[in-house]
Amino acid sequence: MTTPKKPSPKGKPNRKQKKSRDGKGQNSLIHDLQKKMETCPNAETLNDQVITPFIQALVSVCDARGYVLNIYGDHCNLAITPEEHAESLFQLIESYLDNADLE
Repeated sequence: MTTPKKPSPKGKPNRKQKKSRDGKGQNSLIHDLQKKMETCPNAETLNDQVITPFIQALVSVCDARGYVLNIYGDHCNLAITPEEHAESLFQLIESYLDNADLE
């Protein structure tokens, strides 16, 4: 015998409704980020208004949970390091790209 579930208070969706409450479902973050990115006229603005804040949020959550991120992908890589390692890692990547025979 199961107990009936309480209805959600008016205006608050239950778990199943949350997934698609805005018509975008799980893709809402992707949609919102893409929309924000499209408003950025150049790489500097994109970095300042979207990428850096997103990474700062990601680092904060990872730090709080004790995660260490090193994501390797087909089209990009993401490595999260302590601040004192950022410049060295950047220089290492730049040196690799300068010496690689990429076209």
